[in-house]
Amino acid sequence: MKQFLFEGKTDMREKNKILFLLMALFFFITTISPVHALNETHLDKSKLPQGCTSCHMSHGKRATVMLERPKVELCFKCHGTLKGRTPGEATSDIYSVILKRSNHPVIQTTQYHITGESLPDRSSSAARHVSCYDCHNPHLLTSNKPLKGTRGYSGRGMIINEVKNEYEVCYKCHSDSANLSSDASNIASKFEAGNASFHPVETPGKNRTAPSLKAGLSSISTIKCSDCHGNDDKGGPAGPHGSNYDFILTKNYTMESGAESPYAYALCYGCHRRASILNDDSFKSHKKHIVYENISCVACHDAHGSRDYDNLINFNARTAPAISLGETTYMKIVPGRPHCFLKCHIESGTYDHKMTGGQYCIKNTNNTNCPPGW
Repeated sequence: MKQFLFEGKTDMREKNKILFLLMALFFFITTISPVHALNETHLDKSKLPQGCTSCHMSHGKRATVMLERPKVELCFKCHGTLKGRTPGEATSDIYSVILKRSNHPVIQTTQYHITGESLPDRSSSAARHVSCYDCHNPHLLTSNKPLKGTRGYSGRGMIINEVKNEYEVCYKCHSDSANLSSDASNIASKFEAGNASFHPVETPGKNRTAPSLKAGLSSISTIKCSDCHGNDDKGGPAGPHGSNYDFILTKNYTMESGAESPYAYALCYGCHRRASILNDDSFKSHKKHIVYENISCVACHDAHGSRDYDNLINFNARTAPAISLGETTYMKIVPGRPHCFLKCHIESGTYDHKMTGGQYCIKNTNNTNCPPGW
């Protein structure tokens, strides 16, 4: 009996020590000055006067994070539409952005998020989802480093404990997840350094010359996923939460046949000078394709990358099905004057790009002649 009481007292003392340490940690976090060493936004009392209790309850169920409200609602308590109800609430309205036509479905799928989960999903039956916590670490992020402390993925098998590059967050869901939807693809594979061409997200691109690039950009520049994917309202919260344009694009990108205009390809013209494109500086038939034939950029280019061809060439199967030989081919004969072997179905007819009598020609199937291409 004495031994039992002694062990009980020892156990109680150990619990008291743990409780004291937890209370000390709570006191440190909630009373630390605004100029604390790390300056994490949600630990800064000048920004969040209620400290930890802004998000957590002081009592709750063991082995849980004891959130003050359901996960899907918690962030929008401060980052929502209604203002003036919560001390320290953010001025940004992320909730309204996520309600835009194209969005990351946080509201619909946060319920499937599991604290401490590992992404990408390795089970094809796992519920595909996205939550604020997949991209942000609420305890470590800062106003100028919103991804600080977030785990990432290399896109090639390696888990990254803390991301250094934005794309490492994106690859957690947009690379080799086992539960990719049928209309999705492994985006990380399109940025492989061994590919023939790619937009310079992970590393500078392979084109040594790019005459259409705007001032401030060059062949050694790199870009981020959020340069193309994000809020279409420049005055609103940044980041790929939602947009009124498809695929959460920051600007319009017309992917169907139609008239060329600054608006039609506003996304492309954000980095590429429209005047240069229409002057055929980089490809001697750009203007013919997009102005005279109303062909969208997407018919010939994959905006992420191309495994086989230079200049992001990856023919869209809807517009350019394989020729009779069973394949489409792009041959970079002379810079700006390639030979493409394919058939293009566009508004004005079907154009057969082929060799006839040893000469490259482009034949409208409505006509009998095949005028030389280059």
